Amino acid sequence: MFSCKFRIIEMKIVFLAVDDEFAGAMQKYVYEKHPEWVIGSVISTCPIYKKSKMGAVLFIIKQSGFLYFAEMVRMKLLRKKFGKKKHVTPSLLAKQHNVEIFYCKNINDEQSLSQIRKWKPDLIISTNFSHYVGKMAREIVPVGAWNLHKSFLPNFRGMAPNFYVLLESGKMAGVTLHKIARGFDTGDIITQTEIPVRHNDTVYSLNKRTSDEGGRMLAKFLEAVDLSNIATTPQSEGEWGYYTYPNRKQIIEFRKKGLRF
Repeated sequence: MFSCKFRIIEMKIVFLAVDDEFAGAMQKYVYEKHPEWVIGSVISTCPIYKKSKMGAVLFIIKQSGFLYFAEMVRMKLLRKKFGKKKHVTPSLLAKQHNVEIFYCKNINDEQSLSQIRKWKPDLIISTNFSHYVGKMAREIVPVGAWNLHKSFLPNFRGMAPNFYVLLESGKMAGVTLHKIARGFDTGDIITQTEIPVRHNDTVYSLNKRTSDEGGRMLAKFLEAVDLSNIATTPQSEGEWGYYTYPNRKQIIEFRKKGLRF
């Protein structure tokens, strides 16, 4: 149902996420403004798609080295224990607003697809989600599936965009809402915004700012959008690359530049 200004007064959204503060920042503004829109919250039980928690640990150590893994653990644990503000996570938001949670190992398996069908959403929105969203999951809802990605696409597709923004001395980071398509972060762009990199930015601070700005952008866009007529822009063609977890050589270069996690 739409008003004459195309402001949606009713929609049904299912969020996909890992249960961390970045995904929480992406979701919280929709919950604050229109909690009635959120009808389901899918939360990944694996930090890396199709890998157990131990498997993810071993993968990261093999790919990026123990130093990188230790930095990630230290960042998460210290901020969780000593942070001034309580972290807002998708599970906390869902529980606060009585939204049903479905814990998911693989978004593409029949159990997960069945749960989404049961909810009958208009739209699926991925927020810092760790799974590849396959064709059946993408097409299970009328409007389709969208992803909120922490970069100004097509720049820095992949799992660790803000590490590489800093490593490559980028002046601008960003956040992009795009349609989920085959591949990773390749779908048509719905809306996006650039975010200046500050001289003292760390991977954490840039992740936090891009997540927060992305959440604001998402809520504002949803309030104004006409789901029956969404304008999108194809991503520019070219060899944009895919920025996955950094290797050991890149970690060493990162530290030599005086950059911080």
